[in-house]
Amino acid sequence: MIKKGESSLQKIGEGIEEDIDVESKVKKVKRFLKSKYTDYQSFFLPFIVSFLAGLGTVPRLFIVIDGSVVGNGCMALMVSLVQGKRSIPLAWLVRKQKRGHMSVELHVDILKQVAALLPSSPEIVLLGDGEFDSVELQELACSQGWKYVLRTAKNALIETRNGEQFNLGTCYPESTQDHFWLPDTYFSKHRYGVVNCLIWHHRTYENPIYLVSNLGYAPDIMAFYRKRFSIETIFGDIKSRGFNLQKLRVKDPEMISNILIIVCLAFLIVFAIGLNRQQIKISRIIRKDRVADYSIFQVGFRIANYIIENQIDIFYKLNSIFKAYFCVRF
Repeated sequence: MIKKGESSLQKIGEGIEEDIDVESKVKKVKRFLKSKYTDYQSFFLPFIVSFLAGLGTVPRLFIVIDGSVVGNGCMALMVSLVQGKRSIPLAWLVRKQKRGHMSVELHVDILKQVAALLPSSPEIVLLGDGEFDSVELQELACSQGWKYVLRTAKNALIETRNGEQFNLGTCYPESTQDHFWLPDTYFSKHRYGVVNCLIWHHRTYENPIYLVSNLGYAPDIMAFYRKRFSIETIFGDIKSRGFNLQKLRVKDPEMISNILIIVCLAFLIVFAIGLNRQQIKISRIIRKDRVADYSIFQVGFRIANYIIENQIDIFYKLNSIFKAYFCVRF
């Protein structure tokens, strides 16, 4: 997949090193994807747990939830971990749905799945756009001890402690400020809270951004929410900038979910290489004065392709890198 830069069944099949024709290879891929024994818990979970351990300890982890169109008429709901300006896939759900928002129940389900694999020691901050501002999701975040910053709508109903009710859209920062702070409020008709709300109108934004959070410091809320956009990079990396998942024509959501196992494992390999590019002599692959122009993923992608094209044993050559991220015992 890394060499072909595509995630179609034929391209995956062509990578099988067996002396059989292409049609037989594709059938073998289909059997794997349709097998009841092929699932996230067996083929991805052990590796992402090991990968997270290889990243080392940090004081705070940012996770982002978002959805994207995949395959033919399906949507993937994905949670990723922010790593610098990129993000790493942690878990996903795929459903038959052309566009639009997924149910709150699915939001909660996938976050419960992610909660089980995250370490308990660093602070966790959940980020999401306006699809994910439900009371149920905020309750789950609080029950896990997470902080959260979620975008909401301008017609979101807010109630102050003294009983005054209004929509967020009726508030606006003063001309000398870029935000308006509403602490200790109740959110929505369910009066969930107390929470803090922020109307943020940075000079580069055409319209204000409305945020709800359990954080108590406005500058942190703005700085943290900026990290939400890193999830767009993972969708770009597994689609047009990497494995061209947007070209996939598969209609079965279960098969697409299993294809994502392969795609996301390939992503982890490429990302690990890019993250440790200092340990690799890359002057034959990328001009030294151009390395800074590429993302971690693109650097790793180019190194991996160079190794594949030159028939170098990638796991032997880069053993010291992979040992830290992919040491899994079954």
